Amino acid sequence: MNWRTSFVVELKKLFSNPAVVFTVFGGIVIYSLLYPLPYANQLPRELRVAVVDHDESQQSRTFIRMLDATPQLKVVSQLSSENQAGTHIANADIEGVISVPEYFYRDLLLGKSPVVAVGGDASFFLTYGTIAEGVIAAGSTLGAKVKITKAMMNDVPLSLAAKQNSPFSLNLVPVFNPTMGYGNYVVPGVFILILQQTLLIAAGLLGCGDKETSRRNVVARTTILVVIYTVMAMYYLGASLDINGVNRLAQPMQLAMVMLPFLLATIGFGALLGKVINRPEIITLIVLLSSMPLLFTSGFVWPSSALPEWLSMLAQLSPSTPAIQATIQLNQMGATIHSQSGHLVQLWLLAIGLLGTALLLTPSTRKTH
Repeated sequence: MNWRTSFVVELKKLFSNPAVVFTVFGGIVIYSLLYPLPYANQLPRELRVAVVDHDESQQSRTFIRMLDATPQLKVVSQLSSENQAGTHIANADIEGVISVPEYFYRDLLLGKSPVVAVGGDASFFLTYGTIAEGVIAAGSTLGAKVKITKAMMNDVPLSLAAKQNSPFSLNLVPVFNPTMGYGNYVVPGVFILILQQTLLIAAGLLGCGDKETSRRNVVARTTILVVIYTVMAMYYLGASLDINGVNRLAQPMQLAMVMLPFLLATIGFGALLGKVINRPEIITLIVLLSSMPLLFTSGFVWPSSALPEWLSMLAQLSPSTPAIQATIQLNQMGATIHSQSGHLVQLWLLAIGLLGTALLLTPSTRKTH
């Protein structure tokens, strides 16, 4: 069999397998459109809260209006007791409840710090944290207003009272995540993992149970998948990030230098899976079940330094781990390609090791009967 015939055979094998076609083309497009949707707004805003006002003073009502004025919160109702909030939260009428204590106004006048209770579903960490953030912002503003008013009553000029209350101003400038949103943080890394997992399934299914494949066929299959996934990677790391409002800083050639060994290593990994496992559905199941562990050990969702050392070392055997680190640092953080030499060496070692092992386990010529 010559090279031309090998390429034709592998192309026919790919496009005649519905599972591979759907995984390679349908899966990539569907994931790119559906995965970022929950994070389209980047940060939770205008969360519905109820307020229980035990003080019912002018100052507590001012505090409630300030809560409603924050971008994080929207006061939709006032309840007579905290016990009523549980039903409203369970019915998804509100996301949280804020309890203003009795003697709120008196404690403010006396210079004491009243305790404002915040309740909500803490299983949604972003939601709960945003509610707490809104309460802290409103409370800090009201506290500053009270302190400045008391200072002015003691004949302190307004400008001096303001400086005494806040001797310095904080100017936060986000560098790598301009919107401080969840989408900018998680989508770029997950896209690399999606590329790996779909490519693993495709390479594994194409090599599964095929005892007559020669090394020439493996090379032809690898070349075809690299060409297809180069286009997919360009879409994921370019147009798709632009569509979802994620910043891009890397040059295409820099990303190509990372993607080439990443794709080769992933194809080699998939080819080995196909040789070891003869059932296509088992390959798909293993790859899908490994997605979450690979995500959390890749070093961008959870810091590698906080992982057990053996688990962090095991994660380095997955091509997605160095690829995610390299692409995020290049594309989102503006790093130079020279700073990624360690990740590039790791990817090329994985590519040579995994793909080389797959080729060594494949006969040099196709078996004939």
